[in-house]
Amino acid sequence: MPILSHPAFGPRASLIYITVGTLLDVWVAVWYFAFARTGSEPLSSTTQFWLLGLFLTGLTLLVIGLLLGQIGRAARKAELPPTEALAAEARIQQTAAANPAAVVPTAPVAPGVAPAVAAGVPAAVAPASLPAQPAPPPGMAPVVVR
Repeated sequence: MPILSHPAFGPRASLIYITVGTLLDVWVAVWYFAFARTGSEPLSSTTQFWLLGLFLTGLTLLVIGLLLGQIGRAARKAELPPTEALAAEARIQQTAAANPAAVVPTAPVAPGVAPAVAAGVPAAVAPASLPAQPAPPPGMAPVVVR
């Protein structure tokens, strides 16, 4: 099995959190400075609720993303095997790549004959014959069961 075949999830998730949080904060700030701040009448409590809630949500996602990036880096280091094992693992991988597994060729099996019978297994273990299949209804193709 290759080393780090499934790397830590932290960096990807961190980028998603940081991106979503930053975009949310940017658009809340754009809305506030474009519409709410220039208006002569004060903001309603509902508008203030949504404005502050969305801004703090974006800020929270940004902080989570920054912390998750640190956690992801630590997880990647924790996933690595000890340095003593790296050389041994590399030798194992090289040996496995240089010596592929042997494949024993098999003789082709005639249709309707169980593979165990063709391979020389006693007939008591393998079924003597396959059960007869009912004929398909008219207009339908026959189904071959293997």
